[in-house]
Amino acid sequence: MKKILMFCIPALFLLNGCNNDVPDPQVKEEGQAAMNSGSETALASAYVQSQDITVHYLIKGNNVYIDCKAPSLSFREDSGKETGKIILEMDGKTVGEYQSAAFVVRNVESGQHQALLKIINNKGINLFQKEFTVTIN
Repeated sequence: MKKILMFCIPALFLLNGCNNDVPDPQVKEEGQAAMNSGSETALASAYVQSQDITVHYLIKGNNVYIDCKAPSLSFREDSGKETGKIILEMDGKTVGEYQSAAFVVRNVESGQHQALLKIINNKGINLFQKEFTVTIN
C-alpha cells in the first residue's frame, strides 16, 4: 500500500503541473483565418529576423504556417511581459488578428501574394512590421 501511494502521489503532482498551459479551444477556432481555396502544390519555408523578433513561415499546399518569436513580448494576457497581437494582411486585405505566436492561414488562393505582418503591443504601438511574398502554386 505504501509503495502504491509513493508512486501515485508524485505522479499526481507531475500530471497536475501540466494543466496551466493548455490552450483555449477558442484560440484555435478564432486564430484560423480562411481565404478562397487554391491548389496544394507549393512547399516552401523562410524566415525573417529583425532586432529580437524572428518570423518563420512555411508554405505547405495552400496553407501558410507562421511562427513568431519575440522574447521581449508575449501574446498571452497572463504573462508578466508586455502583451501584444499579430495582424496579418495579404494583398492589402486584413486576413486576421492573432493572440498567439503561431497560427495557420488556410486555403490561400493560388498565385503570388504580398503578406504584411505587424506586431502591435496592447497600447496600439507598432513594434514590428515585415512584408514578404507568399507563392502558392
